[in-house]
Amino acid sequence: MTGKLARAPLRTHRLRTSARNMLRGIVTSIVHGPVNAEIGLLVGDRLVIDAIVTNASVDALDLHPGGEAIALIKSSFVTLVEPLPGLRLSARNQIAGRIESMIEGPVETEVVVAIDGGTSIAAVVTTQSARDMKLERGTPTLCCIKASHIILAVED
Repeated sequence: MTGKLARAPLRTHRLRTSARNMLRGIVTSIVHGPVNAEIGLLVGDRLVIDAIVTNASVDALDLHPGGEAIALIKSSFVTLVEPLPGLRLSARNQIAGRIESMIEGPVETEVVVAIDGGTSIAAVVTTQSARDMKLERGTPTLCCIKASHIILAVED
């Protein structure tokens, strides 16, 4: 070498994560508070998911309206609720869908819910809860997720 640092070849980055749910979308809004910001992310044609992230994360990820982001949601952070008229919950994200498939285990059951836009959300609930709620393929349900339980990511 002649004293110059060799440059590493550029790599394309792909996002790999243990989060079961990865929903791509477009940032529609950013509302800053003193510490955190509320981000609106349009997933599909009509579904807007709200996420709460720190202002520092907004800057580090270069989030801006019109930019792309990915919502990461652990399946254990998804609460399934029977859709009842007038239901009020503190979870900002209440996403309607129908159960597409289920894998029942002795302790937990994975429930995959088809939502608008041709995508799905996976939830892991106790098998006893799945039985108590009489969950089965085709059953309408709400996927409820707190905005603070959503992690936002961007691809380089």
